Amino acid sequence: MTKKERVLRQLEGKDVDMTPVGSTTTYAVKAFGEACGYPRPQADTDPKAMFEFALMGPKLCGWEWVKAMGWDIVPLSEAMGVELGPPTPETQYYVKAHPYAESLEGLAFPDDFLSRGRFPVYKEQFRLLKEAVGDEMCVFGESEGAFTCAANLVGTEQFMKWMFKEPDKVQQVLEVTKEAAIAAANFAFDCGADWYVFAEPTSGPALLSPRFYKKVVLPLEQEIISKVKGPVVLHICANTDSIIEMMCDTGAAGLSIEEKADMKRAAEIAHSKGKVVFGNVATATTLFNGTPEACYQEATQALENGTDFLCPGCGVAPLSPMQNLKQLRKARDDYFSR
Repeated sequence: MTKKERVLRQLEGKDVDMTPVGSTTTYAVKAFGEACGYPRPQADTDPKAMFEFALMGPKLCGWEWVKAMGWDIVPLSEAMGVELGPPTPETQYYVKAHPYAESLEGLAFPDDFLSRGRFPVYKEQFRLLKEAVGDEMCVFGESEGAFTCAANLVGTEQFMKWMFKEPDKVQQVLEVTKEAAIAAANFAFDCGADWYVFAEPTSGPALLSPRFYKKVVLPLEQEIISKVKGPVVLHICANTDSIIEMMCDTGAAGLSIEEKADMKRAAEIAHSKGKVVFGNVATATTLFNGTPEACYQEATQALENGTDFLCPGCGVAPLSPMQNLKQLRKARDDYFSR
């Protein structure tokens, strides 16, 4: 079974020979840039550099699919006018200012959305990746989701206050970011993506109650995913145990969860609903600060707990040691050779 066959069959819930291994969030690892000769921030803006950097996950760590669309989760926000702080080899683009913090006047979905920000760069990176690995490995795209983009436009603290006090404003912003999310995902599928990841850290239980998730985020994601041309994976940070069933009900084909979530329970619920689960080796602790032995053990535990795709639980920290990242593939191979 080829890597591409394995991944696509697993995403569809079909039988495979072994659990695929890789990363379905960002992997802006400093050592990857050094190895390919295209360090960040060059690899954040130049399509050739972004392409070469993306291949380092499979080449150096044995991962079985590859990422397009850069090393951060602000593509929608950038194209909608959010001011970003500059990346470095050790830090990603970050939200520096919110264009609609004072007023929503002028907020609208721009007709030239896919010509803004780095979308032209992403298009060329997709072309290079599909040309290089299209028959061998899957390629996925990723951005923030509509809810997180909305919070970036007005400021997370203010947006959360509006959830209680001014829900009409919340919906006004979400109507715009919903269109941005649909456009970005369909852009990726038009470029040849095999699936698309919406990263929604702002919608997680650490910031938003399950009650508001059900009331606001669930119907939002359902509408977006129903209008997207291919399979979606929904990534939400923190402990998602209280919303895992609702995540399944969004229409996403897969769920990406952190180590704070109960993988065994998540897998049982997801499988009962015909969904698959990605995760959930800890990024901020184990992969970044842990020993190779701890990484290996945690990866093995994720397999035993039923993960369908063995991955880091969230975006990989830039200074994560290469030897730690290699343990995912080693653990998977050893697990299935018993």
